[in-house]
Amino acid sequence: MVQSVDRALRILELLKEHPRGQGVTEVANSLQVAKSTAHRLLISLERHGYVQKVGKESTYHLGLKFIEMNYFVVKYLNIIEAARPLLEKLGRETEEIVHLVMLDDQEVVYIDKVDNQSTIRIYSQVGRRAPLYCTGVGKCILAYRNEEEILRYLNQVQFKRFTEHTFVRAEELVKELHMVKINGFSYDNEEHELGIRCVAAPIFDYKGEVRYAVSVTGQLHRMTDEILDHTIPKLLETVEEISMKMGFQKKLYK
Repeated sequence: MVQSVDRALRILELLKEHPRGQGVTEVANSLQVAKSTAHRLLISLERHGYVQKVGKESTYHLGLKFIEMNYFVVKYLNIIEAARPLLEKLGRETEEIVHLVMLDDQEVVYIDKVDNQSTIRIYSQVGRRAPLYCTGVGKCILAYRNEEEILRYLNQVQFKRFTEHTFVRAEELVKELHMVKINGFSYDNEEHELGIRCVAAPIFDYKGEVRYAVSVTGQLHRMTDEILDHTIPKLLETVEEISMKMGFQKKLYK
């Protein structure tokens, strides 16, 4: 299986280097495999849209699937480009760590991070994943899914107790999500990591959907209720500006 994946990826690289296409024989020669093996790999890639057969010569080219993949990659990069200056501004104003995350299936993925000058060490780093149910960013994304999606999530998720504060019962989480919708932001009160507290808010795209969120994270002794009272308005202002950059037209907060 690993060998087949390796060969398939080598075919894609080969076709990228030959925009006029390659025949089965040429592919087989480049991979140093039998024509029957090259043909099977090409057929499989064609079935999934990653290559396409063109013309009387039956040459293979990269398929339309890459246009679709490019759309999602560009969309992913655009949010970072749009958000980065605002995340840096929020980091300067709060003097805490600022995260940008995106929804991926039943988890969040950290896609950008602005550090502060402290020596704080926390779980997050760009590329890391975390559950929805016990992170501020995850809960504020989950809260804005529709009822069917939330129910499906609750039926599929396996709750794990990271700390004594982690939500491990669906009823508790549903109540928390309801409050998130009312307030427009969510907390992580040591639910994912002891000694760490954060406040998070959602980003709305041009469709009004929430797939991204921003959080301000710090050590418990720094993230007091008084500090959060000053932090939350700055956070909400930040996500509103990012949402507008992403095409959202409505005013989020008064």
